[in-house]
Amino acid sequence: MNGRNPMERKQRIRALDERREQLEKEQSRRRIHLRRRLAAASLLFLLMVVFIGQSYFSKVGYVSEQERKQNEAQVELRETKDEQSELKEQVERLQDEEYIANLARNELLFSKDGEIIFYFSPEE
Repeated sequence: MNGRNPMERKQRIRALDERREQLEKEQSRRRIHLRRRLAAASLLFLLMVVFIGQSYFSKVGYVSEQERKQNEAQVELRETKDEQSELKEQVERLQDEEYIANLARNELLFSKDGEIIFYFSPEE
């Protein structure tokens, strides 16, 4: 048989079987190592997605809070401008002596010389 004895052939087969088993174990270790790296990379990716998502939603919340504050400030500004215009009108009216006289008569019950004021209580 090609000049080889059966014992030598069995040893070569055994050596090849051992080498095959060794290669299978090494391949198995590589697969395990690859799976671990893939799991670590997936976990890292997931953590990055969660962090970015959390950051995004916190910024969205911050922006909406600032928009709400801006709307409130605009309403307050509008009310203040309305109040300011009313106060300007009142200042202009207070410059008029007739208005002051009418105001004093109606609110403070002052009268002109020779004038009699009758006060009636509201009917119930």
